[in-house]
Amino acid sequence: MNIFSIFKKHKPPTPDLKPAAMLRLVQEYVPEYYRDSKHFKESKDFLRQGEWGLALEWLIEMADKSGHYFSEDFWLDLATCADKMQLTKEAEYCRQQVRRNETEIGITTPKGWTTVKLTNNHLEHHIAKIIENKWLNEIHEKDGLDELVKNNDFHLKSHGRSGTIYYVAEGKVLEIGFEISGVRKYDILTDFDSLHSWTIPANERFAFKEQSTIREELLQWLELKHIKTDLDQ
Repeated sequence: MNIFSIFKKHKPPTPDLKPAAMLRLVQEYVPEYYRDSKHFKESKDFLRQGEWGLALEWLIEMADKSGHYFSEDFWLDLATCADKMQLTKEAEYCRQQVRRNETEIGITTPKGWTTVKLTNNHLEHHIAKIIENKWLNEIHEKDGLDELVKNNDFHLKSHGRSGTIYYVAEGKVLEIGFEISGVRKYDILTDFDSLHSWTIPANERFAFKEQSTIREELLQWLELKHIKTDLDQ
């Protein structure tokens, strides 16, 4: 079973959803990688102006110009939207892209994802922020973050071979990702040195010397827990 088999198949949009609402939802699930493109911005502008057909056409061109494989949900939602506007040519083109996905990559790309074919054996993906936020919220709920924020300290939560160390300080939260090390020298490998801002409040950057102070506190805490990490190298 591959990773994509865990995702549900495409569900047709609500039949009475108007084209404007459908297009807005499609735009919401476009990965951030494409949002600075002229095509995405034009689609947003035309949708605001009530030019639904042009908004749809710019989304199609955005996907075409990228050369990437957009999800089946993306194309089927656009096809349904085109049907509602009686844009027969555009609707058929969108359905052709679903068949192209099946033929050229042979996998189902989940909603909010795109697939980039680097080689026949190497694919990479771009994922919409809305999807990542849903995953993050699920992890926070599982880790009991609402309770953790009441206790100023470090809190380690493991999820198999990876996990999160939460640093809580007076309502602020820093999430330090880690993975289990594959060498005896270390127990875990962390991403601490790549962090420059708090998780909560969102994107608030560390104050002067704050990062180094937290780093030292983290090292002391890990030592007390007898956890060896690449941070102390």
